Amino acid sequence: MSNEPGQIRFQAQSDRGLVRANNEDNYLVKEETGFSAVCDGLGGHAAGEIASQIAVDTLDTELRALEGEPPDQLREVIAEANRRILQDQQVNPERQGMGTTLSALWIPSTNTRQGWIGHIGDSRIYRYRNKQLVQLTDDHSPLFRLYKQGTIDKEALRHHPQKNLIERSLGLALAVNSDIFSIELQPGDRFLLCSDGLTDCVSDAQIAEIMGHSSWNDLCPQLVQHALAAGGFDNITIVIVELQG
Repeated sequence: MSNEPGQIRFQAQSDRGLVRANNEDNYLVKEETGFSAVCDGLGGHAAGEIASQIAVDTLDTELRALEGEPPDQLREVIAEANRRILQDQQVNPERQGMGTTLSALWIPSTNTRQGWIGHIGDSRIYRYRNKQLVQLTDDHSPLFRLYKQGTIDKEALRHHPQKNLIERSLGLALAVNSDIFSIELQPGDRFLLCSDGLTDCVSDAQIAEIMGHSSWNDLCPQLVQHALAAGGFDNITIVIVELQG
């Protein structure tokens, strides 16, 4: 999938991987509003797929109806997605425990110098600028705290047996503790939204190499192929956003 609305262009790809029986990831790209998101379902037995779909559907249908500043709208729509996932669990007890990560990037057309991120879980948003790849979101996991403290490095984090243990997601509790923050934008910025099926298999250095040297149309396919070549142990979902100019 590839779209080029105005000064922002998007592409996205999702792959089941080589091990999982189904794809529990979902993504959303709203070209007309500059909004994109990746959700990685948790819970197994198709319940994770349902949770991530509920989150994406909520973002798609509810964000347009909200009023106010972007951070308030993001906070409200993420809380609504969480409420709907919990409500689904009440109606369908067999789905108890399902949840989803959510990582969203919003670049409103009214302001091309500032974007907004809404994030919960361990999917990630990166920025590639001036040949440098920077992770903008924090994984909500005990291991990522150790990384931030300097106790372990990114490679150790990537290969740790508890790398997928997370402390925050949608669908776990009534209260939603999401990260909402603004980012400054520059022409030429590339943003990568992805589930951990990519980052568990492909290092930041490899991602940076691909982001810097692949043609626009090859970005998603190259990243997915690298994850598959490294084992494809999980679902792989990628959204790439580029500010042209």
